[in-house]
Amino acid sequence: MTEPTALALSHQPTLSSSQLLAPWPGLRAIDQALGRFIQDLNLRLNGEEDALLGLCAALVSQELGQGHVCLPLSQLPARLAALAAKAELPTDWQARVTNIETLSAWLRAQPVVGTDETAELPLVLARGRLYLARYFAFEQQLVHWLQAAQAPLPLTVPADQLAAWLADLFAPVPQILLAAWQQVRGERPDLAIIPFARQWLDVTEGAELDWPALTALLEAQDPARLSAELPALLPAAACLNWQKLAVATALTGRFTLISGGPGTGKTTTVARLLALLQRQALTTGAALRIRLAAPTGKAAARLTESLGRAIDELAHGWPEVCDALPRQAATLHRLLGALPGRRAFRHDADNPLVLDVLVVDEASMVDLPLMARLLAALPEGARLILLGDKDQLSSVEAGAVLGDICGLSRSGMSPEQGRWLTRLTGYDLAPWCQASGPALRDRICLLRKSWRFDGQSGIGRLARAVNLGQTDQVAALLDQPPADLAFHGGEDRLSSLLAAAVAGYRPYLDCLAQGPCDAERAAQALALFNRCRVLCAVRDGSWGVGPLGLTIARALQQAGCLLPEGDWYVGRPVMITQNDHGLGLYNGDIGLTAFDGQRLRVWFQLPDGRVHGFLPSRLPPHESALAMTVHKSQGSEFDHTLLVLPDSPLPVLTRELLYTGITRAKGRLSLFAPRPLLLQTLGRLTERASGLPLALAERSL
Repeated sequence: MTEPTALALSHQPTLSSSQLLAPWPGLRAIDQALGRFIQDLNLRLNGEEDALLGLCAALVSQELGQGHVCLPLSQLPARLAALAAKAELPTDWQARVTNIETLSAWLRAQPVVGTDETAELPLVLARGRLYLARYFAFEQQLVHWLQAAQAPLPLTVPADQLAAWLADLFAPVPQILLAAWQQVRGERPDLAIIPFARQWLDVTEGAELDWPALTALLEAQDPARLSAELPALLPAAACLNWQKLAVATALTGRFTLISGGPGTGKTTTVARLLALLQRQALTTGAALRIRLAAPTGKAAARLTESLGRAIDELAHGWPEVCDALPRQAATLHRLLGALPGRRAFRHDADNPLVLDVLVVDEASMVDLPLMARLLAALPEGARLILLGDKDQLSSVEAGAVLGDICGLSRSGMSPEQGRWLTRLTGYDLAPWCQASGPALRDRICLLRKSWRFDGQSGIGRLARAVNLGQTDQVAALLDQPPADLAFHGGEDRLSSLLAAAVAGYRPYLDCLAQGPCDAERAAQALALFNRCRVLCAVRDGSWGVGPLGLTIARALQQAGCLLPEGDWYVGRPVMITQNDHGLGLYNGDIGLTAFDGQRLRVWFQLPDGRVHGFLPSRLPPHESALAMTVHKSQGSEFDHTLLVLPDSPLPVLTRELLYTGITRAKGRLSLFAPRPLLLQTLGRLTERASGLPLALAERSL
């Protein structure tokens, strides 16, 4: 067999006319082009024109287009069989795929297929999966970095000092605790005390405390007495605060992943984490250089706002430390230094970022290539803290990095990690420890308590039921929606949706109609616009973003709220669809069109918090945003979310999409969907082929 050379692999083969006239059915043009390239390259290197190999490459490319990193060989025979009749495969193709061993041996014999040791070839076969070499390299880069980051970092201050700082950071605030008790005590404080202690004091279920004494202490309404006597009544072994465990975990590692649903306090946790890291650094030397980032401009703005509030809450106790903490987040592309027209960034392994700690919010939206480039740009020894919700939709592009890593947490934590965290917190963590499992599990922290949704919240109950695929519970909530839920599944759902959209959007339009717009009024209008949003599962069709947005615009016009005049008019919301680093506008940013007294401008809130108006002609590619997709809504929250599903089943309708849409709502959720379709969606889970979980699990404790 002829060995491929760098010259041969760099050569761009010319497709014959017969190849161009014989398309493979069901595949995109880009998939077919890659397949023909591999087929022709194999001919030049091996002297054999093999349509089967070209089709395998085309199928890998098709998988990438659907978000998968690779194609498992176990799926290849069925995929080939579905295309065999129309793809004109060689008559012996079935003999080559009779079982995985035969298929693997045949692929390894091809000169264009490498293994993990020869990954410079166009295709790579590794761990029973077929990759394009570029994506295998990205995956391996993540594996190597994460495995290296598992090693614990040495402490720079004594463990007892860290434990004292942790206790100070998470000590209950007496005034807040007593105010909360007054709200829930009711006429029977003796019955209210146990659920109150679980929610507000992190008491574990089944813990035996002196409940009468604890009740009497709260009833006294004396903050000084509460501070003095509470520690004796509340031993640490009877409590478990997942935020505190996350902070303790991050103290000793380069890598920490913190995942939690809406309202679980991810931002509060990271504020306390950064404060503790910075206090440790200031005690022993210079301040840490900390940077904050998120995948989109909107997510970066939300991180800036929420983290700023969390730091302000800490400032009264640790003022010098909080003064040394960052408050401004950037997009990942801006952080890395995006180069126009290129996939590469200014910062890479040869020109690393200048930082000691990097926090990335909404990490579920970060695809495999971007995560690999981010890790390559981190300086040696820097800490990486990822925040996100593992149950949300994955990135639009290939890979589900956050979900792949979080899957390792099913093995609990190692006994060694449990003992270390017990030393720092006093918690009894034995029930959460398992003797064996992937080493990386000790770097993963799941936040389990929601502070946004209480036990009676319809939105919280629906989100939990959807996340667990509990069809009966979801059906019950649809039949008798709580006050914060509304379900419209009948023929009147379009009219109900339009009425709700008009009511939700009228306040921001009334604000813009009051006169010429400046930055202050634009900020007010943007805040009002963000109170309500129509979210769609799809882009096309009558229930898609484009057509539905036009229908909503007509309804607003009929209600006297909008006066459309051409493409641009007062009140038109637009979403940026392509980054423009020069203007500081990024994919997902939303602006409102308003009259400044002389001309129309589109007003955006920039990542630094400023509100600025741009002429419409200067904007990068954009689209109207009276409705937006659930994918685009990630990183956003709305007081009232109007979630719309189409009439018929589509591949995009999954449990993760439904959960993501539901959890965009803070106060009210209105669902517009056929009931059978909504319940059917619960059973469809997003599955993305990847070798990352297996590769990370290979190194176990």
